[in-house]
Amino acid sequence: MTRLTYVLLSGALVLGLALAGAACTDDDGAESNSNASQQSVDDISARVQRNEMMHAIIELDSLGLHDMDETLNGTGEIDPSFAPKARTAVRLLALTDWGSHQADADAAHEQAVALLQALEDEDVEAAADAASGLHDLEHDLSAAVWNELAADLPPDAGGPQEHDGGSRTPEPGATEAHDEPETPAATEDAE
Repeated sequence: MTRLTYVLLSGALVLGLALAGAACTDDDGAESNSNASQQSVDDISARVQRNEMMHAIIELDSLGLHDMDETLNGTGEIDPSFAPKARTAVRLLALTDWGSHQADADAAHEQAVALLQALEDEDVEAAADAASGLHDLEHDLSAAVWNELAADLPPDAGGPQEHDGGSRTPEPGATEAHDEPETPAATEDAE
């Protein structure tokens, strides 16, 4: 065997071993990359679902369900804006992936459908009952969703508070229980 043949065969052997090693590593690497890719997909899916809930809760909170409840149960007047707002609530509650809050959202959805139907039928008594039910259920759903979304935040930075549990959000600088300033800056402003 000539020296050139020996070098060529040795090079071919090294190349073959390198390719075989790379193929084995690619399999393991591909599995590792696949697991990493799946985790990335799962992380993104969870984030999208949380964003979807956050958007829906912001929209539901802005519909004026409290005012609708008070008006229907107070004066008994059906404002022309109530039906479109109820329809929006029906859609948001039905089309959002509520995750662990799905049962609560389904209950609120039933009330929203009943409210919309009563408004369309101009049945003030049924609309008032459904508006009260929807208003209460939406408060509970909103508090639960916000507590989940803010779970990683400390209480002094918007995280869940001990008193959170379905009630209104306190005014800036005041606690809900006592309407007293909770921050030094708020105390200074109040004086």
